[in-house]
Amino acid sequence: MTESSMLQQAKAIVDILVGIGTLGAGLAGAWWFLYTTQSKPRLQFDLGCRFIARSEKERLAELQFIVENKGFVEHRLYDLSVSVHGLVREAGPANDPGPSGTDFPIRLFPKTSIVAPQIGYYFVRPGVRQVITRVIHVPSSVSAIRVTAGFLYERDREYPHTARRIFEVAGRSDDADV
Repeated sequence: MTESSMLQQAKAIVDILVGIGTLGAGLAGAWWFLYTTQSKPRLQFDLGCRFIARSEKERLAELQFIVENKGFVEHRLYDLSVSVHGLVREAGPANDPGPSGTDFPIRLFPKTSIVAPQIGYYFVRPGVRQVITRVIHVPSSVSAIRVTAGFLYERDREYPHTARRIFEVAGRSDDADV
């Protein structure tokens, strides 16, 4: 075997080893992306509310569902649900604190998905802050509302990502956002 053919064989072996190393590095990078939090949804979820006086007896509440995608993958909200309960202004037996300290006895909006069937889902792309709104009626007897909202990261999961906030009902239409 000549020196030139030995160099060619050595070069072929080195090329094969470089190819295997490159493939291994690519597979390691793919594994890292898929099995760490980089490929999983990372969402910040919060609630807001703005009141608008419609009449002396009724106000509108614009509920705001604030979803900020802090991850690297698009997230789809298939089942964003909300329930709203009210606290009456007058003190009395119907307004006594419950076992959790404060009971919100008036059901203003039962637990309902706010994703319209014709839409199917809301999506939030990476790095985007998405605000989804829903308007409900609030009677004048209500002094505060408790908003509970949540969604699932996947359709078949059991544990939702939830948020719950209490908002004082504003008395005038020009009140600032809560």
